[in-house]
Amino acid sequence: MRARKRPSVFPPPAGRTQGKGTGVLAATVCCKGVAIVHDVYDPAELQPASQRAGTQEVAFRRVVERAITVSPALRQALEAAGVSPERVTLADLPRIPLLKKESLPGRQGEAPPWGGWLARPLADVRRIFVSPGPIYEPEGRMPDYWGFAPALFAAGFRRGDIVLNTFSYHLTPAGAMFDGALEALGSVVVPTGVGNIEIQVKTLQDVRARGLIGTPSFLALVLDKVGERGARSSLEVGFVSGEPLSESLRTDLESRHRMRIGQAYAIGDIGLIAYECSQRTGLHVAERVVVEIVDPATGARLPDGEMGEVAVSFLSDLYPLLRLGTGDLSRIAPGSCACGRTSARLERIFGRVGDAVKVRGIFLHPHDLDRAMARYPEVARYQAVVTRREHQDELTVRLETGGPQTRLGGAVADSVREVTRLRAIVEVLPPGTLGPNEKKLVDLRKWD
Repeated sequence: MRARKRPSVFPPPAGRTQGKGTGVLAATVCCKGVAIVHDVYDPAELQPASQRAGTQEVAFRRVVERAITVSPALRQALEAAGVSPERVTLADLPRIPLLKKESLPGRQGEAPPWGGWLARPLADVRRIFVSPGPIYEPEGRMPDYWGFAPALFAAGFRRGDIVLNTFSYHLTPAGAMFDGALEALGSVVVPTGVGNIEIQVKTLQDVRARGLIGTPSFLALVLDKVGERGARSSLEVGFVSGEPLSESLRTDLESRHRMRIGQAYAIGDIGLIAYECSQRTGLHVAERVVVEIVDPATGARLPDGEMGEVAVSFLSDLYPLLRLGTGDLSRIAPGSCACGRTSARLERIFGRVGDAVKVRGIFLHPHDLDRAMARYPEVARYQAVVTRREHQDELTVRLETGGPQTRLGGAVADSVREVTRLRAIVEVLPPGTLGPNEKKLVDLRKWD
């Protein structure tokens, strides 16, 4: 039976034709023999699970074969698991010790700058990014290195779309992640970066942008400013990452601005891990990674449906991180998805393992705060509190000193921003306000 072409969930604007960077129409056959056409970026998104397993097995064996002689970290990981490089398979992954993300700064400090994980010549690296920690992250020279094109396509971004990319292009990789994906799609990028709301809104209106990419909180700021001007926004699609997207915020923005907002889960070391489709029944695991849900303490793989830490193995010839423990909590969603994509789905990100929290898209660790406070011996105790007001993260640093300090608040705020890249409100408290056993970092945000 011939498959009948049906329009995409997100058809291109009138006058546009499909071409390179606009995805493919791929047919699958349901139980009654009826051909259903799915609009996807890559046909691999629809492949049977057995075929995906075989493809990833080949990729994994190739990565190990190429990296074993040049990546001491990968070699040590296999040795610790008692696995022979010549015989290793994906079935051996659970035997490999977890590589905890919070350990990367120390490992990279011991073997700078990659901690022994880079598996290609330095000439194959396009850029070196520096995330808080510091953690150094390489970007390869291949197109869409960070893998976001399928996620943006699923969210409705198309060839020829004018898109504001409001993620930072400074030091951290988020701006480049989406820039490369939009280039692969054939979209037109306006690299606005973070801040300058008035300029962002004027640019959006002047160029008639169809799409906007950023954190949920910054997207809300831009759209609120558009609403204040009383103008009809040209935006039809938005895409967010870097912090949780509450359903109440999404519903509010979509209804008021007549647009659709998609989301993805990613980390700076690897890029895209999982992304949302039009069904919104979870986050589809990307073809480029192998994801496990594991016991945070033992690293043992957990059955589908159980809550645990997300561990990711990156099938990359350049930076083949194995079993990176992200510190994020999730579980595998049950059943299949009506969109036709066949990969496993993460239900959502439920929280964090350990003490680190994400504030305005940036990881904040207690040891970062220790570094900022080490400059001020007059600070006896401190506590950083993360809250959320009107869909915006707020960081407040509360501190005690040995006596009156009229100018200390501003100096500490500057130090916190220098170390963490986060603006903070500083409150100087009377001695004895903070107890000796208070946590240094407290997250009071609530997500629906």
